[in-house]
Amino acid sequence: MLDVFKNRAAAKARSRERDEERLRRGEVTPSQLQQENLVFRGFKKGEIGLPAKYMQKIKQRSKDKDDS
Repeated sequence: MLDVFKNRAAAKARSRERDEERLRRGEVTPSQLQQENLVFRGFKKGEIGLPAKYMQKIKQRSKDKDDS
């Protein structure tokens, strides 16, 4: 079982290194990279089943982002 965690940790480290290299080369912006790494990619915010208190925070951030 420990091998599974070690392998996962190594894979995540390699992935982070690739992401950092892509950022350094200018292939992606930080926000593009964040979008690529989202767990719930492809879902609408209102459809992922977050509790109401979190949905309020998300709506506020979205509103603040639109206002800027």
